[in-house]
Amino acid sequence: MACAACSKEPEDSQPHQLCARCKQVSYCSKTCQAGHWDAHKGSCKRPNYIIKFNLCPEAISDRLRAVIKDPVVSRTISCPATATFHRLHDALQVAFGWASTHTYDFNVLDPQFDTTQDEDDSQGALMRMIQQSMNGASASDSREYLLRVKDDTPDTGLVPRHIDKMHDSRRHHPRTKEKSGPSTKLYQVLDASEYRNERMVYTYDFGDRWEHLLTITGRAPATTKFHCIAGSGHGVAEDVVQDGWQVLIDAYRARRPNEEQHEKIHWYETRCSNGDPKGLGNGREHVFDKDGVNMRLSVMRT
Repeated sequence: MACAACSKEPEDSQPHQLCARCKQVSYCSKTCQAGHWDAHKGSCKRPNYIIKFNLCPEAISDRLRAVIKDPVVSRTISCPATATFHRLHDALQVAFGWASTHTYDFNVLDPQFDTTQDEDDSQGALMRMIQQSMNGASASDSREYLLRVKDDTPDTGLVPRHIDKMHDSRRHHPRTKEKSGPSTKLYQVLDASEYRNERMVYTYDFGDRWEHLLTITGRAPATTKFHCIAGSGHGVAEDVVQDGWQVLIDAYRARRPNEEQHEKIHWYETRCSNGDPKGLGNGREHVFDKDGVNMRLSVMRT
């Protein structure tokens, strides 16, 4: 690619450098780049990230968590680089069909962390919370991440997040750097050299802990809106717990549902906060309405 300022072609001994922001033009020297800035700045925009989000594709945070694979639930989204992580959270709520009744965080995983040490049974979690409360200590036994981007929006009472707040102390680790979701933009983390190529996970609902693994698959022209490119699997029910989702699907697949299965089906279709009145029978566990998602994303503020 020729220098955008002087048209000089690159040489093997002196390769050109791409514009760090838009990555669409290159320069042979800093002098050329500085001199061309006035002409270039109007079109210099950070390209979108193409990110695939897989819901519980593996035991991410510890080896005991359930895996969702029948069917796989995933969404691939074009994400504006200048959007905040809080807006990404909003987009994921739309794309996965969540009800926005819980809080969230994004974590850059520490590749040195040993998941076999991350006990997560409910009794053990309760005992740790009690012990921490008695000692007045922070959750020093919580998982350590390279970075945590957290939801620190004010609690208005409009969304019942008090349950999540009970778990928040276990999400905090004294050695994990934390940033604010509403004020941190995607490129500030995804383009940072210390986090590049590291695995990242979006967790929604600190009780059930729905974990979405992020994989950046490419870049796209800059836009101001999120856009869903592809997806698979019906949105998962709120408050059903991870293994409970498969139990619910099995209830629909049963030739002769028993009483308990009938109760689960009735709950999902009539009382679940993000339930589907049409249910999950006749293969509907595979249904994903991409056009409907994109209609909602198109009017979402970014």
